[in-house]
Amino acid sequence: MFKYIVSGLLGLSISFSGMANANSYALNQVYAELVGTQGEIAFPADFQRNLVHLGTTAVMSESMRVQNLNGIYTQAAAVEAYNSTGKWPDGTLFVKDVKLVSSERLTTGLVYHQQANDVFFVMIKDTQGRFANNPHWGEGWGWAMFDATPTVNVSESRAQCQACHAPRRDNDWLYTDQYPALLK
Repeated sequence: MFKYIVSGLLGLSISFSGMANANSYALNQVYAELVGTQGEIAFPADFQRNLVHLGTTAVMSESMRVQNLNGIYTQAAAVEAYNSTGKWPDGTLFVKDVKLVSSERLTTGLVYHQQANDVFFVMIKDTQGRFANNPHWGEGWGWAMFDATPTVNVSESRAQCQACHAPRRDNDWLYTDQYPALLK
């Protein structure tokens, strides 16, 4: 067993318990493991061991320089469900791991590689509208943003996260066309 302790913006502490093994973050356990009773979202610190990597995108500056790399992760069961039904099931967990980059000229050319953590984003599918009074929940998802040393959700509300997802609002807020692991 493991325990997450999340310190809230108002100085409240919330504990989250769950199983730390390969089955962690099962669709039916996400709420028990990562979401508090009022909808507080904890950071899934071991996501890289327990989730599958859907793909990575590079964000370019106007001068065509790579600004950061964004790795996207979710549960294998969520991918299977999506590929079968075209819908993300309740409890789907997405983690976007944004890395700062540096570059160097190597024999293969100009290479950009991850340097350090920048920010992390977490989304949790909510088909039941569990936390209507929580500003981080709505439109079918719970939304959270964590800084480079992720301990507490630093976003003010879901609107802050949804601003970047607005072009895919009609696609359940997701850029699924960028994930090679999904069936077309």
